Amino acid sequence: MNTKTTVRIERRLAACIDLGSPWAAVLAQAGIAVAILDAEFTFLRVSQGYADAIGKPPDFFPGRHYFALFPHAASEAVFREVRDSGVAQARAALPSRPRPGHGGDLDRWHWSLTPFGSHARAATTHYLVLTIRHPAAPLAGEVGEPVGERRFRGLFEALTSGFALHEIVLDATGQACDYRFLEANPAFEAITGLDRSWIIGRCASAVMPQLDRRWMERYAAVALSGDGAQFDDYRSDLDRQYRLTAYSPEYGQVAVIYDDVTALRCPLPDVGGAHRPREAGR
Repeated sequence: MNTKTTVRIERRLAACIDLGSPWAAVLAQAGIAVAILDAEFTFLRVSQGYADAIGKPPDFFPGRHYFALFPHAASEAVFREVRDSGVAQARAALPSRPRPGHGGDLDRWHWSLTPFGSHARAATTHYLVLTIRHPAAPLAGEVGEPVGERRFRGLFEALTSGFALHEIVLDATGQACDYRFLEANPAFEAITGLDRSWIIGRCASAVMPQLDRRWMERYAAVALSGDGAQFDDYRSDLDRQYRLTAYSPEYGQVAVIYDDVTALRCPLPDVGGAHRPREAGR
């Protein structure tokens, strides 16, 4: 395959995930993230959705080897099989994984891997297109929710307390490094200003410019130990005081109830300035 053909194919693949592409909008609406790899599994380009899902900026990936970032022997064997056979594969997320996955562990996702050559019938794979969708991100148009689940969701959405379900993300060494939003109710949206349609399936580090590691560490302690916890904390970026009650519905996950208790803080009485802070130098 000559250089001109290589450049043309790379541009065509990349054009489908550029923010200005109609296809990019369709993929984002469906919660599908895309990465383009070369035949040696080095990242060439990723969509914004892929970057958000992993919790890194898009320009972090090009030039890095997939399995240097996400070592996983079973996934690597599948990648090699797809590359060498030229036959695409797709799989659904494994239910009830016993351990939370790190950012690139494909067993935690619905995913597909498609090989591309220099033309439709090419015998040699030159590129691989990886798509991932977190099970918590529903495809557009999914219907058929059972009656019991609809009733539960009605209660869930009527709660005045904020509620969110998080999945702890581990790095390749097994250490908690982030958490991913799996679910959130309208009250959570109202007290945090975070839109559910934007955060579900995404890592907290991709949603919030400054990830509060204290909260992340507390969430991880609950999710990995199974012990519940409650704590009060102040968010300076929102100027709000929250009371958080956390428990683990299953290993690797933490469900958190958020109560805005800002109004319960008792300001010191101002009696003739007696309780004002002293000025410097006095």
